[in-house]
Order: sequence, then structure tokens, then C-alpha cells
Amino acid sequence: MSKLAFRIFAALIIFSLPSLSCTSYDSGKPIRAENYTQTIRVACIGDSITYGYSIKNRIKDSYPAQLGRMLGDEWQVRNFGVSGATLLKKGDLPYWNQQAFKDALAYNPHVVIIKLGTNDTKPQNWKYKDQFAADYADMIDLFAELPSKPRIWICKPVPAYGERWGISETIIKNEVIPLISRIASSKHVPVLDLYDPLSGKPELFPDQIHPNAEGAYDIAKVIYAVLTGKTWTGKFEPTGLPQMLIIGDSISIGYFKPLQEQLKDIAVVTHNEGNAQHTAHGLKKLDEWLGDTRWDVIHFNFGLHDLKYVDARGRNISVETGKHQIHIDQYEQNLDQIVTRLKKTGAKLIFATTTPVPDGTGFRAKGDGAIYNRAAERVMEKHGIQINDLYSFALSRLKEIQQDQNVHFNQKGSELLAEQVAKSITKALEE
Repeated sequence: MSKLAFRIFAALIIFSLPSLSCTSYDSGKPIRAENYTQTIRVACIGDSITYGYSIKNRIKDSYPAQLGRMLGDEWQVRNFGVSGATLLKKGDLPYWNQQAFKDALAYNPHVVIIKLGTNDTKPQNWKYKDQFAADYADMIDLFAELPSKPRIWICKPVPAYGERWGISETIIKNEVIPLISRIASSKHVPVLDLYDPLSGKPELFPDQIHPNAEGAYDIAKVIYAVLTGKTWTGKFEPTGLPQMLIIGDSISIGYFKPLQEQLKDIAVVTHNEGNAQHTAHGLKKLDEWLGDTRWDVIHFNFGLHDLKYVDARGRNISVETGKHQIHIDQYEQNLDQIVTRLKKTGAKLIFATTTPVPDGTGFRAKGDGAIYNRAAERVMEKHGIQINDLYSFALSRLKEIQQDQNVHFNQKGSELLAEQVAKSITKALEE
């Protein structure tokens, strides 16, 4: 083939790619943080390698998490990775159909890093390879059309050190990477090369496909340099599991053990010593419970003891003859002081609403839980605290999970509450 014929052939390949809205502003130059009046939102789009699959503490050691620490407080990096996801719309797990994709668009990022293509090399997916370029172009355009007008980088996948799960290193190197380069040229977006920097490092890929925490660090380091124009000089330091404190009464004591089990590979979960009781008791004991530990997340609740009816000596008594142990006005004031103190720890805070009070408990009145929760919600809204609405969760299934005429839950109930708490904690750790 003559040189002229080859040039014409190459041009036809490039210009046969979809040319929707081009992101010409995406020059690939480093981001200048001083040009932004708000925190720079970075969305990391990808598969299990972005998600952090096989990394023990993926919440802190996935590449987006490590990138966020490198970039610092002026940036906010979110992980939108989905294990097994494909770029191809006809793949066996299209990223397009995942909630993470919807969440990433709603995030309205200023920067988008797309790292997809590894799972597309599986035989059942790569049979649609003729649609890879068009689907990639569509994804670029969807992000480009967001109100934030993000800067977009598309990534060459990391190498695969074995043919596992149907993933093909040969296709990654010889077909996917050249396609990505052509797509970048057609759409005027820069390419971020993760293939060469991670090549020749099989020790960072224990299962041959997924990088370990140190491999994720190398990915983060490359992206940091591209985004900032600077070289990251820090050393890789694997983090321990996040430290998580539960402050609560007998309800949290009930779900504590199943929660520990559910989060055993995600966080070290500790419960305050004993029963947290009411808010006045909590104020007295708070410093003792917090201790010297640097908590990552604190999930706390007060209410069931505050709304109890007691006599003048503080003993439990009937609703008809007693008064609330902590009046609702004082409850609100105490919670405000508790939250103010907890915020000083720097931990991510989650308040759990008080679970429902059923009929027949003797010294608690049905409906008081909802009233005290409204007061608590005012405090949390004032301080911008995340709420884990255990009240609503439990209310719809009380007959199934709560003991008869008792505020406590059966084993199934405690396990279900633990699942809800685990979800709220995992979400907080990922933000």
C-alpha cells in the first residue's frame, strides 16, 4: 500500500467514528484550581479496577480514594466504578444501565476520568467491537453536555497479566488501546495512559487483572500528574481499616454484632461502653467514649431513654402518672451540644432516628418517637448531618421484626437494622 493510500485509509477510520458534540475545550492541559470558585468535583468512571475490587480497604485505598488524598481539600473525588461493567451498550453488564452512571451524571462533575474497556474484551462482549467507538463517543458527549462543562480524559486500560474471566491482554493491547486513541482524536479529548506506567509490574496484580493497593496508588499518581501538572513525590502508605464508633442504646447493642460481621473487611466497628441512655448522660460520657481514637465515622442515636416516662426520682413509671425523662426542648438542646462536640473529631457523622415505640410498653407512649425525631432532624439539618432513617425503615415491617409490646427487636430485626446501618456507613466512607 502506498503512503498516500495508507493516509487515506487512516483518515477514513478516524472520520467514520461518530462526531457528535466535540469537546474542544478539553485540551489536556493541567487543571488550574485557582480558576474554580468551588470545590473541584472529579468523577471516576470505570469497572472493578476503579471500584477497587480485591483491595482489602478499597474505600481508602482504591485509586479514586488515593487520588482524592493527593489532590487535597480543593478537590472532591468520587468513585463511580462498577465491577464487571462494560463500555459497550450490548455488553453483558453495560455501564449505561448502572445506578452509578446516573449518579455520576447527577454529580455534575468538573472533571471526568473514564476508564472502561477491560471487560469489553471478553468474547461475549467483543463480538460487538464494531460498536465500541460509537458507544464511547456517546458517553463522552453525555458528560460533555452537562451544565458543569467538565474536562474529560479517557484512559488506556491497565495491562492484564493473564487471560482470566475471559479478559484478553492481546485485545487490550492490540485493539482496545488503538481504538481509544482514535476515539480521542475524533472527539478532541485527551488520552490518559495507564497501560505503560503499569506495564512490567505483575507483582502489583495479585490475581493478574486487578491492581492491589500499591497498584492503585500508581494509577492515582499518574492521574494526579495529568490533572495538576505536578509530580507526586509522596510514598505509598497503605491505610488501616477505617475506625467506626457506634453510640447508642440497647437497640444499637442488638444490631452491633451483626454489623461488625457485615463490615469486617470494611471498618473496625466499636460500640460505646454500656448503654448510651439519654442525651444528658451522653453529654457527661461523650469525651470518655471518644477517647484518643481518630474516628472516621460516628453513627449515633439518642431518644428512647429521653422519651421514657419517669417519676420524681427518675424511676420508670406509667405514661399517665409520669413525665418525660428529658423534655423535648431539653432533648433538642442536648443534641445540639452533642453534635457540636462530635464535629470537632473530624469524623463523618450519621444520626440514626429513634425506632418506633409500639403500644403496651408501659412507660413509653406510642407516637413519641416520631415527635422526638422531628426535633432531632432540626438539629441535624442545622449542622448538615447525614440521617439514617431507621424509624421509617422499621415502621413498615414492625410486626415482622419487633418484639411484642416491646421497643426491642428480634434477631431478624437486629440483622436487618445492621444492614441499613452498614449501608449508611459505607456511603459515608465513600463520599
